[in-house]
Amino acid sequence: MWRRLNITMIWAAAMLVPGLPLAADSDPVEVWVVLSEPALKTLPRDANKERNALRLRIQRQQDDVMAQLAALGAVEEARVQHARNALAVRIPPAAIGRASKVAGVISIRRVTHRNQIGD
Repeated sequence: MWRRLNITMIWAAAMLVPGLPLAADSDPVEVWVVLSEPALKTLPRDANKERNALRLRIQRQQDDVMAQLAALGAVEEARVQHARNALAVRIPPAAIGRASKVAGVISIRRVTHRNQIGD
């Protein structure tokens, strides 16, 4: 029982520590990559011209960042623009440190729930 309890405690601690991978180092992990351009929700719905301009900036930033992440071995899973400007990717754990240094990346968080980006 003590061994099972220790394994459970280690697993629970790993869930609380974002940098501690649960999978083997070679297994990709799914993460949200939050980007610096503001989300569309930051503008009023009737600000069509501004929203269109922001949408283009977001798409350009997401394309640029995704190209750099792909070079690190990341595979794109999803993109969001309205609630947050973020990419969901599968990436090797060893590449997360380099990915966090890509221009425009604010944070990288493990996906814990597909419908939540963070906070």
